[in-house]
Amino acid sequence: MTKAESNIVLFSITLCWASSYIFIKNIPDSISAFAYVTMTTSVASIILALVFIKRLKDFDKQTLWRSLILAGIICGNLVFERLGIAKIPASAASFIASLNIVFVPLLLLIFKRKPSLNNVAGIIIILTGLIFTSGIKLGETVNYGVLAMTAACLFMAVYIIIVDDFTKKSDPLLLGIGQMFFTALIGFGLWFIEEPRTFFSIVYTNEILANIFMLAFFAKAYAYIMLMYSQKYASPITVTIMASTEPVVTMVLALLIPNTFGKTEVLTMNNVIGVSFILVGAIFAGTNFLSRKNRMDQATSLTDSAMGG
Repeated sequence: MTKAESNIVLFSITLCWASSYIFIKNIPDSISAFAYVTMTTSVASIILALVFIKRLKDFDKQTLWRSLILAGIICGNLVFERLGIAKIPASAASFIASLNIVFVPLLLLIFKRKPSLNNVAGIIIILTGLIFTSGIKLGETVNYGVLAMTAACLFMAVYIIIVDDFTKKSDPLLLGIGQMFFTALIGFGLWFIEEPRTFFSIVYTNEILANIFMLAFFAKAYAYIMLMYSQKYASPITVTIMASTEPVVTMVLALLIPNTFGKTEVLTMNNVIGVSFILVGAIFAGTNFLSRKNRMDQATSLTDSAMGG
């Protein structure tokens, strides 16, 4: 997979996850976070098992263990994501999820992996855009939904960094299938503790089933498998930069999708300004002209010093 192909795949994942905020909001509050995790990942696991049934025999102990670790992190992310989205608008949830543009580089610094000059400049510009599109104002009380989405964001930041390591050691496809299966098991265990009747406690409607399937197929089965493959060829910073465009996609979808599939939102000047900053920041972060300029300046300085000497 080339860099261009990897970026295309990452953007398709961003589309899936950005649209998922709209559909998650359509799931009734009566369906708990544990129920949501169990149902979506169970359906995703069944889909993946049916499509890749011939590959299931290739699992080994190390891949299963790594899948279990990733599943634990995903479960934390999905639970907090569900709790957060239930309390705040889809666009605000997408903004907070995009704070990985800050969390991932900070976590990488712990492992002594420094971002490039373009990465830093792009991150600052994107963060500025995110602030404009968030709708969050200084002095406002931070509600429970914001805190829950921030926790989900931290889980995802850790997930992105660990996946970068695991995909270099295990088959990305098997990791994707295994983590989805274990996430379903963990979610079911937590749901059973919360409500022993589990699946029999829900009154199913066509809208609920449609939203669950859409989330399972696109936001879980497709997105997580393709993320495994793309992270084998892309750095955590690249993944985070592509994901930072989520608010742009979510905002557009929230404006276009009718109320049947989620509450529509109003376009504001702050949204337009924020989107512009995010797109410019993504271009900055996705190139390396500042690093080249810095190297050229250093080379020029060394040449001048040599001539002066």
